[in-house]
Amino acid sequence: MDVRLPLIPNVHINAFVGGAITELESGITNGVVHKKGEVVYVTQRPGVDIVEDASTHIADTKGRGLYYWPENSTLYIINGGTLYKASQAISLSTSPTAGTERCYFFALGGVLLMLDPQNDEAWSITTGDTVAQITDTDFPTEQTPAVGLAHGGAVLNNALYVLGENGTVYGSDDGTGTAWSALNFIDASRSADGGVFLGSHHDNLVVMGPASMEFFYDAGNSTGSPLSRRQDVSYSIGCAFGQSVWHPGDRLFFVGVDESGALGVFLLEQFAPRKISTDNIEAMLTQAVVKDSYGVIGSGFSAAGHDYYTMTLHTTPDSIWAETTLIYDDTVGLWYIWDLAINSISNFPLVDWTKREGLSTQYGQGILSNGDIISANDDLLVYDTLLGATYVDTDYVATGYVASSADSGTAIAMTVRTGMFDGQTNRYKYPESIRFVGNRTPNSQTLTIKWANENNVTFNAGRSQDTSLNSKEHRLGRFQRRNHEISYSGTDKIWLEALEMPVEGGNN
Repeated sequence: MDVRLPLIPNVHINAFVGGAITELESGITNGVVHKKGEVVYVTQRPGVDIVEDASTHIADTKGRGLYYWPENSTLYIINGGTLYKASQAISLSTSPTAGTERCYFFALGGVLLMLDPQNDEAWSITTGDTVAQITDTDFPTEQTPAVGLAHGGAVLNNALYVLGENGTVYGSDDGTGTAWSALNFIDASRSADGGVFLGSHHDNLVVMGPASMEFFYDAGNSTGSPLSRRQDVSYSIGCAFGQSVWHPGDRLFFVGVDESGALGVFLLEQFAPRKISTDNIEAMLTQAVVKDSYGVIGSGFSAAGHDYYTMTLHTTPDSIWAETTLIYDDTVGLWYIWDLAINSISNFPLVDWTKREGLSTQYGQGILSNGDIISANDDLLVYDTLLGATYVDTDYVATGYVASSADSGTAIAMTVRTGMFDGQTNRYKYPESIRFVGNRTPNSQTLTIKWANENNVTFNAGRSQDTSLNSKEHRLGRFQRRNHEISYSGTDKIWLEALEMPVEGGNN
């Protein structure tokens, strides 16, 4: 029989230690799935350009957030305990307290506001670069007793809303984020679990606690808070980490907790949360967080027509070390594993992303946990680049051999593991040959096919194929169950559809 193994597997984890995957049965590493007409292909993930290497300017490399403010046509960056303007070469203020957790930016009334939940601080930034802490005695952190800030925040109908760790939503005065009133608050009290994250959702506010989710709308109340609670919708699903939330438009991706206490990844859209994680990702999340004390950073971005939620498992907050980054492709509903191969970065630890607004369309930018600023390359090339130029590892190329920068960098190394195949029978299978199915590359490139019989651990050394030719591999032995893996790090973009092999069945 002729067997065709599709190259679009979801991530399936068989074993892990802490936040590291030790046995992967199936999944795509550094690749994405695209549909061309009726045919589904896997190709390299979008390239990433490190537009600013934080370590060239500063020693404190703990990226915490960034925001492009159209009012001032400027990018603002928070790294450790310093606020920067345009670049981490330009310090704007060292007043914010040092930390590692994400900060949040909101524009209101011609002022940029920054919330720091880790240190329970809030700051205002004017277009003239005056940075001042919000000290209004009715702001939650300035009250007596002080109320700690939860993650997130939202601007709704010309007012800034923040969430206290006590589960209370506080609102600013109209048109400003620096003036607050004593009675402008409302409790999220359907569950006495406190507050974790506040965001906006279809002209409503969504309040997430550790074990609950409820919604508020602007009712225009004349006294107290203008907000009223929605009576028609609430959920017994909580948010495990405020930092895990990615909030593109009216959708929220987050690591949540269900009523049983298990962790999973959820997407809130149209006032309804739905789980998007697989059972083994949930097992890894729950074990790593609950038993091994790992943290989770969530963010995301869009590139090449796809929306990607990035979820990074990391170690202790005061010395963030990314262990594994899992990517959810919301466009096709698959999970991937991504890492970067430039600037000594481990995995893909994206902390925050900002779109570039203004008179002309510009690329968005993100900040990594080490402070590097990145952008996604939508040029359909297959390189990660440093400062938009050719990236050369030290000592790999002799001085003088690189004459000028080019449109290349470090080629993205893509791997696809298909998962176990048995042809729905335990009889021995005798493959006559194997080859890749997909578009041939214009230049000679190398694709390697490996396999492991009866387990997912012992893969052979592999066979190489020239992707510009129609070639096959023979003498493949026999198997009852076999897992296949392909790897490719060529400089041509490749579009792979399947592995194809004629197979004969034998006796048990």
